[in-house]
Amino acid sequence: MEGQRWLPLEANPEVTNQFLKQLGLHPNWQFVDVYGMDPELLSMVPRPVCAVLLLFPITEKYEIFRTEEEEKIKSQGQDVTSSVYFMKQTISNACGTIGLIHAIANNKDKMHFESGSTLKKFLEESVSMSPEERAKYLENYDAIRVTHETSAHEGQTESSSPSSSQPHSSHCRTKASSLCHHASLPWVKRNHVGPAKATSPSLRLRRWRPFLRLPSLGLHSVAPNIDEKVDLHFIALVHVDGHLYELDGRKPFPINHGKTSDETLLEDAIEVCKKFMERDPDELRFNAIALSAA
Repeated sequence: MEGQRWLPLEANPEVTNQFLKQLGLHPNWQFVDVYGMDPELLSMVPRPVCAVLLLFPITEKYEIFRTEEEEKIKSQGQDVTSSVYFMKQTISNACGTIGLIHAIANNKDKMHFESGSTLKKFLEESVSMSPEERAKYLENYDAIRVTHETSAHEGQTESSSPSSSQPHSSHCRTKASSLCHHASLPWVKRNHVGPAKATSPSLRLRRWRPFLRLPSLGLHSVAPNIDEKVDLHFIALVHVDGHLYELDGRKPFPINHGKTSDETLLEDAIEVCKKFMERDPDELRFNAIALSAA
């Protein structure tokens, strides 16, 4: 993904909410942490929920799956309502902002915008564009770019991170997520004498808590490096016309994951998140935030 490169944005509700506020979104909906995927922990998420953002690692296994999925859909087809707002990603490290745009654009009727809202203006001006045209339009939309950069700097981030064992780069991720190898993560099963061992997805989910709270880890935060190559990525999961859609600007089209409703969106989205984890059982770098009514 050559061309423009933005600073990575954190999957941190404080950062994303402030970012959206600066773009003119009224805080009647707010992003919150998803503390785990068991029913007991999902019950802690305020309802209703209208979108979920998933942060996940781009690995060799995932890239193989992505290629196979695309070929299968192109061959067999899928139903996608014309009501879905979808845009491609052509800016490196912009997947956080694109995920937020996908979340808000597909729930625009629920949102309240402040007078002169930058985000509302962008959505109205791009509503009739193709996914590729929307991507190009964002490249030249300085008001959103400047706000993104401000929010990325304000996030609690770490510029130096351990190198990934995977060969993929130039995608998106939160800077804080790169610290997972330095911290005692809830998804890691430890004994008193041996090294960390990855548990099954179901066990990891029971122990899942947000790991983007750097002060609790006792780590120093500095501004991110815009040239750092990254290998984590945001997608949005939204409900449109009775179906659950995965919106990923790296893919050529939305992915229809079947029926859902306003009442079951969170649980249905989490089932999709579990599949991401099951494809990479040795990976720990997953996180999710939900857009909930405030």
